Amino acid sequence: MLNLSSRVGTARLGVSLSLFLILAGCGGSSTRGDGGAAAGTGGGGGTGGTGGTGGTAGGDAGSSDAGTCAVGDATGTLSVKIVGAPADVAVVLVALATAPDPITADIDLTASAGEYSVTAFRAADSTSPFRTAYEPSIDVATPCVRAGQTTIVTVTYATIATSGKLWVGNSGAGKETLGFGPASVAATGAHAADVAAGTKGSNGFTFDAAGNLWVLGATTADPPLARYRASTLGTSGAKTPDVTIDSPSFGSGIPGATVVAFDQAGNLWVSVEAANKVVRFTPEQLSVTGTPTASAEISGINGPSGIAFNAAGSMFVSASSDAQIARFDKDRVYGSGTGAILANLMIAASTPGPVIGPLTSPTGLAFDTSGNLWVNFDGTLAKLTPDDFSGTGTKTVTPAIQIRTDVLSLPVGIAFDSEGALWLAHSAGKLARLDPSQLTASGAVAPAAVITSSDLAYAGWFAIYPAPTGTGLFHALP
Repeated sequence: MLNLSSRVGTARLGVSLSLFLILAGCGGSSTRGDGGAAAGTGGGGGTGGTGGTGGTAGGDAGSSDAGTCAVGDATGTLSVKIVGAPADVAVVLVALATAPDPITADIDLTASAGEYSVTAFRAADSTSPFRTAYEPSIDVATPCVRAGQTTIVTVTYATIATSGKLWVGNSGAGKETLGFGPASVAATGAHAADVAAGTKGSNGFTFDAAGNLWVLGATTADPPLARYRASTLGTSGAKTPDVTIDSPSFGSGIPGATVVAFDQAGNLWVSVEAANKVVRFTPEQLSVTGTPTASAEISGINGPSGIAFNAAGSMFVSASSDAQIARFDKDRVYGSGTGAILANLMIAASTPGPVIGPLTSPTGLAFDTSGNLWVNFDGTLAKLTPDDFSGTGTKTVTPAIQIRTDVLSLPVGIAFDSEGALWLAHSAGKLARLDPSQLTASGAVAPAAVITSSDLAYAGWFAIYPAPTGTGLFHALP
């Protein structure tokens, strides 16, 4: 029985776009790639989304005629065709001694007669500063190889519409999420948004592994939490969510649900600022419209206004009212129940001498690819190193890097692109970029680029799909 199964890291191969094909003999199990939903071995796509468990899968065309696929030592040919993946970076990985490693083009594989499963995973290319991601589909998920015959399996990649852009929450009356392509934000100047998606909300938002947008409503008249399919966000205009969540766990206080972030298991965490808590929803709760009660909540966080996860799976929450950052390790992130669960560590930060004072009102959080946590302390961007946020209990640190933004800037959320640049809000109608070289020393820093857009009232939160590899974000791709 032929067993073809491989998952090889792209770093070893020196490429950025990876097509993972798992071809396993009858009874073999499929596996799931990092951050990517499998195009599964059964029929169509499922939710495609929150935990990457859906994706798009091929139908039964040319299928194996279940129950009639003869198994034997005689051989046939399994011909794998790749369509849509950029030719200069496409890679197929197959653990077969006679196959090249990696495979960079269509290939014919000699295989013993029998039924096989084929699985493909989402992947992203190396374009910058915003990478393009691709969703695979397979026309024959369980092909039958017959002695002396050729069986063709075609894996087709399609661009995910939310990839390749910087997404900005527009906190003005338009209640839109705006997408800017690389050319629109390459240098200081005035540019319209490439996509102005009417999402009935622009507060804290994020992407799931499939590139679907999850956004909090802007007013009490909007859905408190809504999912917009990636496929609908390639063009401007009013959008209709396919899933809405109106949970009693959000309460009735103002401000209510403020920011959202996925952990690495595909659970969505939502901060409820007025209730001083963060709440968790499972992928199953997020799969359909409803009014689910959160599967877990952590209370006792005063003014939670930002959430981020690192590569180790720890959750960091901005306790804005206490001027602290709370760190919850994995055992508490994935625990159950409700109540005041103590953080593993509470971190306060201060300015350097000679006049030492507290850094206050933390909001947006973002990890860079080196594992440092960047915090927006009311317009001061501070870098907390792993040493700064290690340990337990309480501590006060003086971040070595503290960058003061322009007095007119109104930063809220922050996000890193694949080049290591940091994006943030500027003054009314503007957003800004700090280049990597500007993030190495403290002081007042003028942004490398300031983008003015007539579509933008005030920028709020930022997100990029796919997130850069190494940031710990659930929507990062290899």
